[in-house]
Amino acid sequence: MDSVDFIYFGGTFDPVHDGHVDAVRIVREAFPSAKITIIPGFKIPTSAGAVKSPTAPFVDRVAMAVVAFDEWPMVDVSSMEEELPAPNYTYRTIEALAADLLPSRVAWMIGADQLAKFIEWEKPRRILELASLIIVPRPDLSGTPSLELARNIATALGFSVNVDTKNMRIDLDGGGSIYVMGRSPKSISSSDVRKLAAVGLKKIDGLVPASVVEYIADLELYQQHPDVVPQID
Repeated sequence: MDSVDFIYFGGTFDPVHDGHVDAVRIVREAFPSAKITIIPGFKIPTSAGAVKSPTAPFVDRVAMAVVAFDEWPMVDVSSMEEELPAPNYTYRTIEALAADLLPSRVAWMIGADQLAKFIEWEKPRRILELASLIIVPRPDLSGTPSLELARNIATALGFSVNVDTKNMRIDLDGGGSIYVMGRSPKSISSSDVRKLAAVGLKKIDGLVPASVVEYIADLELYQQHPDVVPQID
């Protein structure tokens, strides 16, 4: 992989877990010289037009991301969405980030589950005009993200495309590129982590970075989570 200098990874991160960390590791291997920035969402829109209500406060979701990636070179965390218009549509965040950069130099990471819904996002064409997409496979999905799906989305949005099957890449005329990563991160759900944390913090060992477990313990996060607690053997 080449070209990309700045990679952004948005999400709720409620909490950040080893699946997120593994996704960053996979992308780091593909783009070793790029700077990666984790961007926890402040006012996160849903497909129904509402705004998500994360369990942990924004300041704690940012802090958990900071401690999770504290020792990683070329990886940082930004709380910038707190200062942007709400809700925090991705195209607005990228506009703020990429105003003076070429689309080929900037990329936004998304999971394969989000790729299937990407055309329903707010101004998806604008996103691809401003930046590339990096698609991270999801091991819990029955199918894997494909260049064909990405190509269909790009053409539906009005782009002419050049498909590089060997390098799992699509270049868009008038926009960035779409890259599909070759392997999946660990399959971990933030909602399951929250439920397990309510049972006992030992239940999330191996699912969440140790520094994040310590942060959760210190602030007693997720201890009274209202979700139905799964059966634990």
